[in-house]
Amino acid sequence: MFIRATKTKNKETGQVYTTHRLVESIRTEKGPRQRIVMYLGEVTLEKSKWRALAKILEAKLSGQQELFEADESISVAADNAYEFYDQYKKLKADKQNRKEQQEIVPVDIATISHTDCRSLGPELVGHHAWQSMGFNEILKQCGLTAKQRALAEATVVGRLVAPGSDLSTWRWLSKQTALPELLSYSLGNVGKDSIYETTDLLLSHKEHLENSLYDKACKHFPSDQYIFLYDLTNTYFEGQCKNNDFAHRGKSKEKRSDCPLVTLALVVNQQGIIVNSHIYKGNQSEPETLNDVLERFEKSHPNQLPLFKPTLIMDRGIATKSNLLAIKEKGYDYVVIQRRAAEKDYIQEFKNIQSTFDCIDGRQESVFVKKLPVKEGKTSCEVLCWSEGREAKEQAMDEKKEQHFIEDLTKLKQSINKGYLKEKHKIEQRIGKLKTRYSAIAQYYQINIVVNEKEKTALELTWEQKTTREQRKTLTGCYVIETSHANKTAEEIWHLYMTLTQVESAFKSLKTDLGLRPVFHQLAHRTKAHLFISVLAYHLLSFIELSLREHGDHRHWGTLRSVLSTHQRSTIIFTDEQDDIHHIRISGTPETIHREIYKNLDISVFQRRRHEKIGRRV
Repeated sequence: MFIRATKTKNKETGQVYTTHRLVESIRTEKGPRQRIVMYLGEVTLEKSKWRALAKILEAKLSGQQELFEADESISVAADNAYEFYDQYKKLKADKQNRKEQQEIVPVDIATISHTDCRSLGPELVGHHAWQSMGFNEILKQCGLTAKQRALAEATVVGRLVAPGSDLSTWRWLSKQTALPELLSYSLGNVGKDSIYETTDLLLSHKEHLENSLYDKACKHFPSDQYIFLYDLTNTYFEGQCKNNDFAHRGKSKEKRSDCPLVTLALVVNQQGIIVNSHIYKGNQSEPETLNDVLERFEKSHPNQLPLFKPTLIMDRGIATKSNLLAIKEKGYDYVVIQRRAAEKDYIQEFKNIQSTFDCIDGRQESVFVKKLPVKEGKTSCEVLCWSEGREAKEQAMDEKKEQHFIEDLTKLKQSINKGYLKEKHKIEQRIGKLKTRYSAIAQYYQINIVVNEKEKTALELTWEQKTTREQRKTLTGCYVIETSHANKTAEEIWHLYMTLTQVESAFKSLKTDLGLRPVFHQLAHRTKAHLFISVLAYHLLSFIELSLREHGDHRHWGTLRSVLSTHQRSTIIFTDEQDDIHHIRISGTPETIHREIYKNLDISVFQRRRHEKIGRRV
């Protein structure tokens, strides 16, 4: 046997391609002939080694092994050639199968149309995440039937793909999605009450679902760190919610003080995977929730805690003295920003940032940190931090507040000068309201009322900046981290604290991508169920994003969902020469952007072609 090079010219482009084949000489009745044994693709090996390559390939074909080890370049070329030939044989067999199974029908092209277009791309990815996370096995453990499991998947994947109310999920399931075709159980003619019943059923198994899903996620995405991030957010209701125990007025994170609120608490790990969640009233005090959350975690993970306890990372809203004391008593490590304005105690250090602090490398915006020695009698340490980005943000906020504060003082002054406002006690009331509204800025101003002592009326209003205003400018962008990890460097502690962005990212995804806001339900148990479905959908979202991140794709789910939405499933209609009307249910051919996502997630494109004749044309 020997290797032969063959040149082929592309008639359209004129480009010449060279391919290689393994050939043998045989005797026939018509004389010696050459027969192609293997198609090798393109062989890049130098020509002087082709003979050795042919011998190796001949030995492999006959099932023999080489006595002597071949040159590495020849062995690699042989492996590549064999791989190409296997692929060639597979393609040839597929082509033969298609030829045997093909059904050729003459078609009246004027009758070709399509109908029943349904979204497929996002559903394929959501269905894959559902199966990979083992949702069905977990729900079996909870005693759910096949129909209930199918409804559960439709409800949760519906929140992932088309976030909204339970009613909108039912409409989506009925008219907009190909998800029912992916399920093993038929969901034909599902009523809207089934969606409500399913959300209630899933809520009743909340603890088992959250614990099992967290364990599954940790197996998929193991980590050598054991960090828990804790924070709270709230969302608002549409309507008065008079019979809803969770609906209370409070400080809205979204500036919706006109609506009643409900609070969601999340514990996530450093990768953004939800450990557990809990729902509180809208006016819930953040610091009061920590002990409750720790008790729930210790109850749900009793086997883990004797071995190792996580490091808790929290925002300053939760880091009260009593909470830090409770954390220490329970034996947890922690990283927090101090609740009080501790940076004021270190103003001299912050004045010398450039010379005495260490700069954290590899960031677009400058960050400087300095670790302070552990104080006598304490086990925790403090890290002073200054961030260029934080300074710019706080500066912009301060300037805006200060501008509005001065504008309102000027309006009050004009009212006094024009004689509209003369009584001192009324002016003091107005000033008090301004100080309440602009409390962060008003403390840096001295406001004086010039009074006519004889007539007891106000003549003028004046104000001036206090010297402490300059101190505030010095401390803009500064903060102090307290931690029990006294053995770590300043940079390591800062990086630990910055993992808190994972829980902030989780809240953003829940609100923006998973329909957490607003809440339309007027009853408390329906509210809990609505929020819990969003939490379950987030488990799918985090699995998808983390899986893609391993392949270098860092896009968020909102972008992925938009990209995948153009991959659809539809029914093709046409009439043949016998006037028979054909309906073919088929999935669209994925575009390149779809195939990349499916490949990274190891998803096989759903085909399930269905062909039927539904009648004859009159």
